[in-house]
Amino acid sequence: MMHDSLDPRDAVRQPATENRPAQQAEPVAADREVTPQGTELPSAVHAYLDGDKVNEQALNAAQRELELWKRISQETGRRRRMVTPAHLPSQILSKLADD
Repeated sequence: MMHDSLDPRDAVRQPATENRPAQQAEPVAADREVTPQGTELPSAVHAYLDGDKVNEQALNAAQRELELWKRISQETGRRRRMVTPAHLPSQILSKLADD
């Protein structure tokens, strides 16, 4: 990786017009989602997850995917309601005081 020098004295040693050769240029990373074949969600499931009204028959056709997202929703809701037990912070602070 090449770093640009911010020292003004370096401008005397290397003119600013000098460019890096193309073979030393950093590659451009293309970040994109690639779904494996056969795992694309039906449009009815996308609409359901977006909160749009969906035909029940279209949802029944994608029952497996719909059940997965319902379970994920239930689990995230359960974890959102979790709280730290009241005695735990005092135990942690007492252990820290011992050190």
